[in-house]
Amino acid sequence: MAKRIGGKLVKLFSVFVASALLVGCAFMLAACESNRPKISMEISFNGETYTLEYTLYRDLYAQTVAHYIELVDMGYYDNTVIHDYKESDRMIGGGYTYDDMENGDVMEDLRALDYDAATRNDAGEVTLKNITVWSDSERTAATNRLHGEISGNGFSIDNDTGLSNTYGALGTYSYVSSRERTLVTYKQSSSDKYGQSEYYKNSTTSLFYIFTASSGSSESRYCVFGELADEDSKTALDDLLAAISDYVDTLGDDAEFTQMKEDVVIQDEFVDGGSYNVDFEVPQSKIVIKNVDVVKY
Repeated sequence: MAKRIGGKLVKLFSVFVASALLVGCAFMLAACESNRPKISMEISFNGETYTLEYTLYRDLYAQTVAHYIELVDMGYYDNTVIHDYKESDRMIGGGYTYDDMENGDVMEDLRALDYDAATRNDAGEVTLKNITVWSDSERTAATNRLHGEISGNGFSIDNDTGLSNTYGALGTYSYVSSRERTLVTYKQSSSDKYGQSEYYKNSTTSLFYIFTASSGSSESRYCVFGELADEDSKTALDDLLAAISDYVDTLGDDAEFTQMKEDVVIQDEFVDGGSYNVDFEVPQSKIVIKNVDVVKY
C-alpha cells in the first residue's frame, strides 16, 4: 500500500515538474522578444565589408518589425544587392540578386528574388506567421503583403514619438503607385480591430531602404522602423559612402555611379493588369548585402 501511494506521489510530482518546465519555457520564449531587437547587416563593396547594426522598434511598429525579422530568419536577404541607389537620400535593397555575384553584368544579369515562392506553399497559401493584409473584407484571402504602419493609414504613435528619416534609418519600401486604389483589409497594430485602405499603402513585400542623407522628414507612405545601433555602425556607413565616392572619382570627371535600368517589369497580382513597370538607378559596381542576422530578438 505504501509503495502504491509513493508511486502515485512520484507520478504527481513528475507531472508538476513537467508542467512547471512548460510554463517556464513559455515565459522564456516570451522574454526572448524584446521591445528593441537588433539585427546585423554585412555589406560589401569594392573588396571591403562594412557591418551595420540596427535597433528595431518593435514597441512602436510591432507588425513591421515582426515581418522583417521573419524574412531575416529565413535567410531571405543573404547575398542580395542594393539594386536602386538614389544618390540624393537612400539606397534600396531586399529584392534583387545576381546568380554570378563576381562576374554578373550589373544591368543585364540583375535578377528579382521570388518573394511569392519564399512566402507561400505549393497550394498558394501564405506561410508567413505575421499576416496583416487580406484582399477581401471577410478576411478569407490572406496576402503576403505588409500593412503600412504609417500616418497615411491612420497609424499614429502616442505622444508623437515615432521615428523619422535620420542618417542611416531603416525603412520599408514599395514601388506600387499611389494610383493603385483597390481597397484591402488590414489588421490594426496591437489590437483585434481591422480597417480598410488602398493597396499601395499595404503593398510592402521585402524591400527596404537605408536613408543616406543627413536628415529628413517623417514618412507618410513608408514606415521607418530601425536606427543605427551605435557609433561603430554610423562610422561603417560613413566609410561605405566614402568608398563609393572614392570609386566614382576613379571613373573620371563625367562618370556616374548609377545607370538607369528602365521599364523593369514587376509582377504583382494585386494591381490592375497583374504587373507594373519601374525604373532603377543601378550601381555600376555591386553593393552586396552578404548577410543579415538577428543578434537580439
